[in-house]
Amino acid sequence: MPLTQAVYSVGTATQTVVAPTNDYAEYVLKNIQPKGVDEMARDGYVWALFDRRNLTSGQVENLSFMTGPTGAQFDYYQLVSETSSIYSTIIEAPTVTVTGNAIPVHNLNRNYTDSPQAVIKVATSVTGGTVIQAEFVTAANQGGGQTSSSKIVTLKPNTQYVLQATNVGSQTTSWYSQIGFSEHFNGYNRIWLGTTNNSFVLGPGDEIKMTLLPNETINATALINGNKLSVMRQE
Repeated sequence: MPLTQAVYSVGTATQTVVAPTNDYAEYVLKNIQPKGVDEMARDGYVWALFDRRNLTSGQVENLSFMTGPTGAQFDYYQLVSETSSIYSTIIEAPTVTVTGNAIPVHNLNRNYTDSPQAVIKVATSVTGGTVIQAEFVTAANQGGGQTSSSKIVTLKPNTQYVLQATNVGSQTTSWYSQIGFSEHFNGYNRIWLGTTNNSFVLGPGDEIKMTLLPNETINATALINGNKLSVMRQE
């Protein structure tokens, strides 16, 4: 009773992961995509955007964050202000004017690329849009100084966002911000055993065990390419 194993790369095209045979067999199918932010970071799916700079009283800083075709998920953030209070917001679908080159980000697994699909630039003009998230950071010298969170914020695909920070105090402050984000997340790392969004689905780390009759076939699909499915067969 031989044991066989295979790993399939599942994507938008239908992939046969269990081919018909003449025998009964036991199968284990497991989605081996990373589950949770820690696993995603270890597997090279999380990037960090961070910087420290001075904001004068009344100054408004705008960073354009244009998502790619799978959107983006903010997995964690840290905001720190030294001597003045900062009002920090995320604005969805504003009209922006950008300048300069793309701002670099860094993959938290240094064996992987620093090139996400999102494009981040300085915005010189921002009008309209909807504020979808806001934080008020009081100054460190007033007993506050920072806020950090693992709150998940999911952004739409191919959509313009602005990360805006306004110094609402009366002094220049040293302002530090850090955001960790991923793009291969939520539904994008699910695998369907049949038609996408209309069949049995395996989330990251999920597995299913089954006995199949002779001549049975299982096909798999996903929303994007590159999702890994492990298949073990015992006759």
